[in-house]
Amino acid sequence: MKPPRQTLRLLLAAVASAAILSFLLLAPPDGLSPLSFLSSSPYAHRPKLLFLLAGQSNMAGRGAVVHPLPPPYRSHRRVFRLAASRGWVPAAPPLHADIDTHKTCGLGPAMPFAHRVLAAVPSPDSGGGGGGNDTPVVLGLIPCAVGGTRISMWAKGQPLYEFAVARTLAAVADGGGNLGAVLWFQGESDTIEIDDAQSYGAKMERLVADLRADLELPNLLVIQLLLVAVGVEIKFRGRKLELPQMFVSNNRW
Repeated sequence: MKPPRQTLRLLLAAVASAAILSFLLLAPPDGLSPLSFLSSSPYAHRPKLLFLLAGQSNMAGRGAVVHPLPPPYRSHRRVFRLAASRGWVPAAPPLHADIDTHKTCGLGPAMPFAHRVLAAVPSPDSGGGGGGNDTPVVLGLIPCAVGGTRISMWAKGQPLYEFAVARTLAAVADGGGNLGAVLWFQGESDTIEIDDAQSYGAKMERLVADLRADLELPNLLVIQLLLVAVGVEIKFRGRKLELPQMFVSNNRW
């Protein structure tokens, strides 16, 4: 039996796929300052549709932040991020600068994802109507990713897991709104040893179950982002890498 809210789940999954394409195929910058219109936003204290960002460097973002930013990465007056201080600030790359502090953070997939969500849910102020709802959707991104981490470091009871859950609960308790999904982009650190790769699927299922239980959302959507090399043998230090066994039934996710 399919879980409730299947339409929303499918919509967000499709949005994630399109956002990753935007992340990989960057449009050339065409010139607006990312914070030029965000000094004060009437949406800052509105309830938000929240997204937990977790995983390793692919989610945190790497590389130089160019200016002007390409369109998928520009700030939007209805997109905010939860800072390390747990206050809401305008979302602008690098989103994880005060979270993944041991590396220089850059561009990740979260901003293209947010723009795709806004495009998929028209609001009254965009001229899209909003489906009879006069309240425009406001997004809240909750950065928690840390580069170089293995999935075992995200297990329940580990500092990264507890950190992510605490930040998410704080965002909701602060009038943040509702958690729409978890965006999970991780796996490279589990490709070196074959045992890690082969046990990845079971660890991922456990992680999803724990997040749903601790966040009290039994049908919480978890969107797993992937970089897939088709027909290419991937090697590291002369050894072939084993891709993590990460897929489980769509009905269960």
